[in-house]
Amino acid sequence: MNEQEIKEKINAIFEKHKHQQKVLVDIYKLFIPNWDDIDKIENWPTCGKAMWIWISNKFADFDSKYHPEVCKGGGWINNGFSSNSKLADWEVDLKSCKIVFII
Repeated sequence: MNEQEIKEKINAIFEKHKHQQKVLVDIYKLFIPNWDDIDKIENWPTCGKAMWIWISNKFADFDSKYHPEVCKGGGWINNGFSSNSKLADWEVDLKSCKIVFII
């Protein structure tokens, strides 16, 4: 996916939900195939710096609207992707995490 496609899909996710956890899961589903076959994920996927900042700002705005009592953007900071400045701005790398599938 290119930057525009990623932004459109993530914007739709934020519009669809009112809870952080559901947004997080749907973002993970965008980039991790066979989501329903996963038992657990160890560590986090990594994305480019521009993507991480953009999503972080989306979460901060989302939290201001739906969860004003929490740390704005905390869901993404604690459970979202890691950032890596060596990746292209809108690149996602799954090598930084271990995906364990249900056997």
